[in-house]
Amino acid sequence: MKPKYLILFLLLFTLQAHSQPSTILDYKVKTAANAKERTEMLDALRAYLYKDLKMTLEFYVDHLKVGNNYAWFQGSADRKDGKDIKFEEDAYDCCHVEALFQKKNGKWTVAAGAAFSTDVWYEAIAKKYPDAPKGIFPKGSPALMEQ
Repeated sequence: MKPKYLILFLLLFTLQAHSQPSTILDYKVKTAANAKERTEMLDALRAYLYKDLKMTLEFYVDHLKVGNNYAWFQGSADRKDGKDIKFEEDAYDCCHVEALFQKKNGKWTVAAGAAFSTDVWYEAIAKKYPDAPKGIFPKGSPALMEQ
């Protein structure tokens, strides 16, 4: 094969590989196929939030989509011990939680996350993490907004 044809072939192959949309998986409902990863993500989020809130949370998943080693979570939380969530100050808006996960070295970690925030902390987060596929975020989400 002539070198110019080889270069053309490699260029076309590379462009096609990068233009294919990533597969988006829906992990909202726990299944046998996603149980291990879903549990790993929620456990990572639980540990991440415990540092600030000093309470162990149980999550209710409204949205959890995965693609390209990223995942976006939206849901709500209660205390795992069943007690009411109470704060001494009004700086919290109970009980919503959002998080962006990233898989690094085969392990899910929380790239960014917050619980009970009074503002939309994740506005335009898709721009900050350009490798995260837009399809993991809900349509019309502030995460997809431009700043």
